[in-house]
Amino acid sequence: MKHRIVLATDSADPSGMGEHMLTLGAALAGDYDVLLAIPANENSSLLRRAAEQGLRIKTIDARRMDLFRLWLSEHGADLVHVHAGIGWEGHGLVRAARAAGVPVVRTEHLPYLLTSPVQQAEYRALLLSVDRRIAVSDAVAASHVGQGRGPIQVVRNGIAPQPAHRTGSQIRAELGVGEDEQVVLSIARFTPQKGYDLLVASAPQVFAAAPRTRFLLVGNGPEQATIQALIDEAELGDKVLMLGARTDVPDLLAAANLFVLPSHFEGLSLALLEAMAASIPVVASAIGSTVEALGSDYPHLVPPNDPDALAVAILKALADEGGASTAAGAAARRFADRFTAQRMAKQTAAVYHSLLAKDQGAYA
Repeated sequence: MKHRIVLATDSADPSGMGEHMLTLGAALAGDYDVLLAIPANENSSLLRRAAEQGLRIKTIDARRMDLFRLWLSEHGADLVHVHAGIGWEGHGLVRAARAAGVPVVRTEHLPYLLTSPVQQAEYRALLLSVDRRIAVSDAVAASHVGQGRGPIQVVRNGIAPQPAHRTGSQIRAELGVGEDEQVVLSIARFTPQKGYDLLVASAPQVFAAAPRTRFLLVGNGPEQATIQALIDEAELGDKVLMLGARTDVPDLLAAANLFVLPSHFEGLSLALLEAMAASIPVVASAIGSTVEALGSDYPHLVPPNDPDALAVAILKALADEGGASTAAGAAARRFADRFTAQRMAKQTAAVYHSLLAKDQGAYA
């Protein structure tokens, strides 16, 4: 009989973390009985897609962890794998699993960001109930060193690239973008972390030197109205298109000449991995996990929080198609070697094996 693994988060909007859980669950499903447990609220699409992939699902109420504990006890979960962004997430899930006598793995999806002494103390106390910790990148792991009990193991994010269903020309026609225009694509949640304000600030300099360029911004989030206001204030008109949340990322990548990620910090961006897998040239902030993904010698890394340097890098990559293509090919090979879903699942399963004993579900 397969071990039952519960992949759980209490994040109200797991975004990329939810995509990670879905990818991991699908990759593990051949060897484990996998169930995704997430809050229902705005996550109906994620729950539906999990069910379509054959994964079992459970909705949870973050205010009623007692019910989750009872469910774990009654349904015989063998391991709970908690996924957390900022360090205050996941506490109730960890406690519920521990109260149910179930071993707990916790994955940190973002660098250590806690500044409140109270939250820091709560996090350290929480880790007393966690059996294994995982970080999605070396940079995330390094930020957590000394911030709690026990070691933290790196299992880098991975994705299973999906094929495009429409051509780049079809997408361009749908969006009113000419075949002779150069498309700069950015995909991220609209939060201050992602640096969309920097990208908009770089746009006038890019358009002055390369007027046949369009920016496509994909995603949703609390900063959408703020970014739209910046676009309007700069009178960028239809040169910068905000497309909202999209489910056709491979198609959008097929239409793009360049992918840009101007983030201030990342765990390890899944959108970046998708661009690498699709052999799309990338311009990105030279932050820990992004350098880890692309390599320190990647030619289009820029200092964070510098819109002028960002504009220069975008123009350079658009002008030097041969060089950008060579860099993109190297990034695609790096992706295939280090960032596949299969590799991520294999390394995660090794963490599970360290906890799941063969005799009656005992664990170390």
